[in-house]
Amino acid sequence: MKNLERLRASYGVVLTQCGLLAGILTFAVMCLVVANALLRFIFNEPIAGTLELTESALPLMIFLSLALTQLKGEHIKVVLLTQHFPAPLQRFVKVIAMLLGALLFAWAAYAGWNMAMKSFAIGELERGSIRFPIWPVKFAVFFGLALLAIQFLLDAIYCAMGGKLAGDEAGEAQ
Repeated sequence: MKNLERLRASYGVVLTQCGLLAGILTFAVMCLVVANALLRFIFNEPIAGTLELTESALPLMIFLSLALTQLKGEHIKVVLLTQHFPAPLQRFVKVIAMLLGALLFAWAAYAGWNMAMKSFAIGELERGSIRFPIWPVKFAVFFGLALLAIQFLLDAIYCAMGGKLAGDEAGEAQ
């Protein structure tokens, strides 16, 4: 159990770094949008590519932080039915749900990988006021989904071994 806790903690450091990167990117996009609005209003000279850059940054901001949200137990949970289950059944249902989440997001990551590889192979570009490759964004989507699948798997194993996950308080039996 101690090795699993160390693995989860080390993995949490990686997820925290991804979350920090997503936060920095969010701040940069916010600054870009404000600067664009001010330049457009004051000098009638918007920043070229603001729309394209913000559109491409959005998936990075979302997908780089999904696994961190799971690690911290901050995703929305519906426990209307399961809160009335006995503790062992709650744990069993939680482990099954986590394993299903791991499978779902592993499949989505696989699809994301295929999509990113195809984009890379054809040299897909964003076409607008500026041009830049799209495939790095698609690889970031794959990366974020893969991180989330791994986090779900780690959570499932940890929960099955009797560990208490972050955010478990909301669904515990009274």
